[in-house]
Amino acid sequence: MKSETAPSGGSLEPIPHPPKKPFVGNTFSVGGTTPVQDLVKLARELGPIFQLDIMGRPITVVSGYSLVEELSDESRFDKSVRGALHRVRTISGDGLFTAYTSEPNWSKAHNILLPNFGDRAMQGYHPMMLDVAEQLMLKWARLNPDDEVDVVHDMTALTLDTIGICGFGYRFNSFYREDNHPFVDAMVDALEISMSVRGLPFEDVFNRSRTARLQADAVYLNSVVDRIIRDRKEERAASGDTQKTDLLDYMLTGVDRKTGERLDDENIRYQIITFLIAGHETTSGLLSFATYYLLNNPDVLARAYDEVDRVLGTDLSVKPTMKQVNALTYVQQILKEALRLWPTAPAFGLLPYKDEVIGGRYLLKARAQVMLLLPALHRDRSVWGERAEAFDPENFAPDRERARPLNAYKPFGNGQRACIGRQFAMQEATLVIGMILQRFRLIDHQRYVLRVKETLTLKPEGLKIKVRPRAQKNAIAAAAAPARAQSNGAAAQSNGAPAPVAAPPAQVPSHGTPLMVLFGSNLGTSEEIARSIADAASAQGFAVTLGWLDDFIGKLSTEGGVLIVCASYNGAPPDNAAGFYRWLQDGMAPDALAGVQYTVFGCGNRNWASTYQAVPRFLDEKLAEFGAERLFARGEGDAQEDIDAQARAWRWSLWQHVAKELGVTFDARAESDARPRYELEVVAGPQANPLAAAHGADAMRVLVNRELQTGGERSTRHLEVELPPGTTYGVGDHLGVVAENPPALVARALRRFGFADDTYVRLRATSSRSASLPVDTPVALERLLAHHVELQHTATRKQIATLAEHTQCPLTKPKLLALAAEDADSDAYMTEVKRKRRSVLDLLEEHPACELPFEAYLDMLPPMTPRYYSISSSPLAEPDRCSITAGVVREPAWSGLGTFEGVCSTYLDRHAENQTIDAFVKSSKSGFCLPDDPTRPIVMIGPGTGLAPFRGFLQERDALRRSGRALGRA
Repeated sequence: MKSETAPSGGSLEPIPHPPKKPFVGNTFSVGGTTPVQDLVKLARELGPIFQLDIMGRPITVVSGYSLVEELSDESRFDKSVRGALHRVRTISGDGLFTAYTSEPNWSKAHNILLPNFGDRAMQGYHPMMLDVAEQLMLKWARLNPDDEVDVVHDMTALTLDTIGICGFGYRFNSFYREDNHPFVDAMVDALEISMSVRGLPFEDVFNRSRTARLQADAVYLNSVVDRIIRDRKEERAASGDTQKTDLLDYMLTGVDRKTGERLDDENIRYQIITFLIAGHETTSGLLSFATYYLLNNPDVLARAYDEVDRVLGTDLSVKPTMKQVNALTYVQQILKEALRLWPTAPAFGLLPYKDEVIGGRYLLKARAQVMLLLPALHRDRSVWGERAEAFDPENFAPDRERARPLNAYKPFGNGQRACIGRQFAMQEATLVIGMILQRFRLIDHQRYVLRVKETLTLKPEGLKIKVRPRAQKNAIAAAAAPARAQSNGAAAQSNGAPAPVAAPPAQVPSHGTPLMVLFGSNLGTSEEIARSIADAASAQGFAVTLGWLDDFIGKLSTEGGVLIVCASYNGAPPDNAAGFYRWLQDGMAPDALAGVQYTVFGCGNRNWASTYQAVPRFLDEKLAEFGAERLFARGEGDAQEDIDAQARAWRWSLWQHVAKELGVTFDARAESDARPRYELEVVAGPQANPLAAAHGADAMRVLVNRELQTGGERSTRHLEVELPPGTTYGVGDHLGVVAENPPALVARALRRFGFADDTYVRLRATSSRSASLPVDTPVALERLLAHHVELQHTATRKQIATLAEHTQCPLTKPKLLALAAEDADSDAYMTEVKRKRRSVLDLLEEHPACELPFEAYLDMLPPMTPRYYSISSSPLAEPDRCSITAGVVREPAWSGLGTFEGVCSTYLDRHAENQTIDAFVKSSKSGFCLPDDPTRPIVMIGPGTGLAPFRGFLQERDALRRSGRALGRA
């Protein structure tokens, strides 16, 4: 059967292909109902790469790991949106899944939505996932003994309802109706039509009725989603004091930090349809395949039952917590292995930006279609061994998963176009499988033989089972309850006792040893840990320098130490560490970093073992490779667990080791210094405001400030500012604005502590920790709170525990202690504080009995940081002025207490023409490069930005130089 194309020239080899037929080529080599399975068979016969000729259009199918490793390079290959995926755009437009990477809305939506799929956001979705999962459990519990369960139907209903409620606050109520919701029927019909078109001659003529049906489906889907959006906007307008925590609200209110823009209603519609398609089709297939494999692997099922009983317990009245779901590690291994054998999104397409040679021998033409065939990749024996076809969850045991190459397992896609909701899907699937195994015995009464049905995704066709309630171990549950109650009672008694008075901390002499604390962070966790380490290092007497990794490329100090805190994103570095990563990646002399003493702490999520700690590990190894000396072993923080506690434990060991290596004093009492770092004295006199000077900011006159949106609820401002003499900027630079807290918020803080509006104070440093506020100079308290500190940050457990320490009221103190509790049985903090984004000020106003001193409150507040906006004008047009676009954030607070206002966007909104703002130009030239090939993307890295592709930029740049016009895509 094996045939070959003609060689392309030189030493290149031809790409194998099956025999062709005249005119139609290989069109009929792949069946219409099982194309993926047919391609897997061809891969077994033809090898890791082969080519199909579909009516004169070549498609190269790749499944070998060594070749996929090259194809995963995003600098050489872009996602392809062709064929069936292009036809799906009829209903999903430029949503995340079907958008072209070059489309502005892809980058905009990705930047806005990415933080809402992180670990912290998952905490908010957990109760809603649990709500729908309990509906499935109730349905199965009420079945008669002989009733069958249609697994695929029920899993599809569950995942659709979950994404509906978590994403958009919309209940399809699939478990309360006999038929499908009309929306589901229209969506499934549209997908089947899109997938069935094969590109045959005159096919459009014979498919006119199906094409008309597809258009009708699209009209209906759009009408339903547009109504959801319209209802939500009306609801938000009518109830100014409520705030939901779902994706729709994020899309309505989120602002792209790169462009300063929000999503328009049409794109929000497409994102909703995208999430409904991708969020329910793929996860339901995963749950169905996992159920099949559990039925057919009794030893795996028995081990899963044991883990569920141990982690979730046997008391069905106790709802699983997020922490318990994360602890179901073997269940997660089962799910990942099911995805290995049958990835529910079984293939994705790529396009080379230019002619490429892969494997050193196969030529791929520019913009030619390449398909990555995942079921075959996931069975590559060079990676998965001789038992690659067998179901074995041990493939995802932590040690084996870490040792496996990153690009050998890609069920969620590749790189920046990888599935944004993969953590959502895994959390939902783990919760559901855990609850099913906690409650039911699974019975394969049909002795089902796997048949895979292919639509947009893969699912086991006709999988039906029976379920029986498990015999619960009531005796064990009953015995455990009193012990738990006794333990909780003892803890409550302990928590209710007066806190012991700590001995005054030691005054560690400042030995002045330099310590660089550098971080790479997208979502803030690594930055928070780095700042806490910097404070602790100052308390131990170090001279601390704190900053982004990208700001210290080639500048690592050989005096003292370098401490790095960094995270990974899909195996890639955070935005503000990408340049540093490339610097190490490009290589240097073996002794180039000789004299540098360093250590690394990595942040990650062990649930993604293939990329867990990938970037921290890379930094650690590369620094050593180029001559730096490892001062202390790399630490790891896992977001599935208590990452703050892990960081504190690592830091404790670090100080003791570093003290010995660097010959400095370590004092444990200084490490636990809980005193406020400031003393406050009320004074009279003029104020100084050094914050703008600290950032090198100047007063810039606002020349234009106009509204870009009319007749709607949103506000987007276009501002043009006059640059001070001598200030210049370039393409890709950012304007840093020194923001301020809204006056109403500042007034709340002043009232809570009983200060008059015109109070002046002088701060004196009382601690060796770094002081970010102005000390030893008179300053207006109102300006101190407005300009120097963040008043709206979410309170931490440690801060709430401090509030409890300063509370004597017997009613208030237990409430605060309950919010600060870290035990597994309590998620009050997550539901009442974290999810509602309640600040320390919110809690103080709610609990007036708390007697927190103002100095302690001031010490809790993070320093105000500038906000960065992409400059949207060109210095070639008007070098003495620049323009930015800012979306105004002014929405009901999630806490239910008044209005949340963006500290910078509302600040800019208040400035009319001829008023001044404190601002400065931040250059991003260090991360800006022009490739030789103008069709390749240009990557620009700057403060507050993600990675933004710019295609054809060179031609536009040359045109701009000739015309002097403003740059439209800055």
